[in-house]
Amino acid sequence: MEGSEVVVTGIGMLTPLGATAGETHGAWRSGRQARFAPLPELAHTPLGTAQIALMPDFDPGERLGSRRMLKYMSESAVLGCVAAHEAAADASIQKRFRPERIGLYAGTGLAAARIEEAAPMLRESVDENGRFSCRLLGERGLAATNPLMSFKILANMPPCLVSIIEGVKGPNMIFTPWEGQTGHALLEAWRAVSEGEVDCALAGGADAPAHPFTLLYLSQAGLLGEDEKPANGAAYVVMERAESARRDQQRVYARTAHMEVSASGDRPHDPLAARMGRCFAAAPAIALCLACQVEGMATSVCGADGQEFRAELEITG
Repeated sequence: MEGSEVVVTGIGMLTPLGATAGETHGAWRSGRQARFAPLPELAHTPLGTAQIALMPDFDPGERLGSRRMLKYMSESAVLGCVAAHEAAADASIQKRFRPERIGLYAGTGLAAARIEEAAPMLRESVDENGRFSCRLLGERGLAATNPLMSFKILANMPPCLVSIIEGVKGPNMIFTPWEGQTGHALLEAWRAVSEGEVDCALAGGADAPAHPFTLLYLSQAGLLGEDEKPANGAAYVVMERAESARRDQQRVYARTAHMEVSASGDRPHDPLAARMGRCFAAAPAIALCLACQVEGMATSVCGADGQEFRAELEITG
């Protein structure tokens, strides 16, 4: 692809290995592995022994500087907003670029409601034969639901909330729900910056496959290997042209030599899975963030959709 040289100037991560980019990077370098445990919500079910990666403790309101938006957020939205906020602050994009010239390119995973939020709607939507009824859903189920639940199950809401919190008003693209789609988000961000469509791009992904409902679906659909464990996570990068980074004397983590997404006949492979679990839609962004800091780190992620993301970087930080 011809165009201007694109560099990475901001990184944000929230993973089972750490609550910040620095913590995740340090844990990865030290060889540390995530902690895993069964989900209490699935005890005494066929998935009672299935394990997920445990997330570190963090205060999202403190990290975001406000608690006002939290009531609208799903788990993946919280993760994505925190990671995006860290990356945006790292590169000082709000101070350096006009909002209309900042693009947002994001991948997001499968949406799921909390059991306690969905239960009233489901109870009111079941007929006398114990079957789910679309008619009863319309007549009684929706009325029994907290209206805010819709904000938490719409796939586009996590990136939407990122744009609101970070004041991003430029072009935006949202991709869902697998690894290849987040790969496309990163690729489109790189292309948009290189070709001058935007001055900088906030790009990444967030996913919460360790949610009980999502884990149930992944298991039923055969999308988890026998020894694989789902892991929530999020990562965002800031990409901009090399000239603007030089102009503003901004730290550069890496130069991006090439990015691509291609169809693959291989089985899903994820360089993160053995140590932090499978993050699905967040995996390409997490791998890219780590590769900007860890020499020789693999960026190739082939997802459940059969698409492989790959990036070639030159670390400069």
